[in-house]
Parts: sequence; structure tokens; C-alpha cells
Amino acid sequence: MVHFSGIQGLIAGYIASPQGREMVKSFLSSPEGQEAINAYLATPEGQGMAKLLLIKALDNLSLPGPLKEEIRSALVTEEEQQRCPDVPGISRYPEKE
Repeated sequence: MVHFSGIQGLIAGYIASPQGREMVKSFLSSPEGQEAINAYLATPEGQGMAKLLLIKALDNLSLPGPLKEEIRSALVTEEEQQRCPDVPGISRYPEKE
């Protein structure tokens, strides 16, 4: 688990609060938020984060096992699995690749 201090800790605490989550939800739903999401997803880092989030979301959906595995295999290549075995499909250090 990551521990933040100073201003980072304050921001992380706020975002974890109900008010912070609502603020994030409102921003991400806005035209500016959608533009920010699209810009981030156009980057290699954003694509890696999207894969991580999709895999985590997939793990928490009540879908039949074979369907989950089919979706997972579409998201994750064998090469990516070897780079970060604890989180399939995500490199530990994508910025260094």
C-alpha cells in the first residue's frame, strides 16, 4: 500500500471521502473530464492503466469463468504476463520500457 504525506496525503484523503468521490465523479462526467480521459487513454501509460482497471473490474463482475478468461486473454498478451506476474498484463514500470 502506498502512503502519502503532506499535501499528497490530504488530497488522497479527500478523494477517498464521499465528497471527494462525488467531485471526481462529477468531473469525469463533464465534457472537460471526458476530454481529460480521452487524452490520458491515448498515451501508453493511460492504455496500461485502462487494462489494469478492466482486469480488476473483470475480477469483480459475476460473469461465467470461461467468459472472464476469454475477455482477459483479449486484454493480456503472454509477453505482458511475463513482465508483471502479480498483475497480469501490466508492466511494473511501463515508463521505463
